[in-house]
Amino acid sequence: MGEVRIISETADTVTVSRSDWEAILDRLDDQRDRARIAQSEARPKTGVTYTAEENRRMVLDDVSPVRILRERQGMTQAALAEAARMSKPYLSEIEKGEKPSSVEAIKSLAVAPGVSMDDPIDLGVGRETLAQT
Repeated sequence: MGEVRIISETADTVTVSRSDWEAILDRLDDQRDRARIAQSEARPKTGVTYTAEENRRMVLDDVSPVRILRERQGMTQAALAEAARMSKPYLSEIEKGEKPSSVEAIKSLAVAPGVSMDDPIDLGVGRETLAQT
């Protein structure tokens, strides 16, 4: 991005061209992306790494995607439950498939501190699709 040309300026506003504004927004997005990458790379790599085939097999074997994501992060059920502000027994029941998870529970898990959804399991892929691959 070159220099931004100011079209007009007051004490409260600055007017720039649409193309300059879009370039500014793109640059901010790039900075946020770089910060997220740096944060992800700085995170301790204590979790389990599964291959694509292992992921496929676990989903076919009804291993909970929540458990897979938790193990990838190297978190215990207690740590994830605390981070997601839910009880450990409830998280355990979700992982075992004994209770369906609510939308609120999934949202809590997705935004829990220390949990990264950078490399999520594709929850939208059905077993039939996985079985064909």
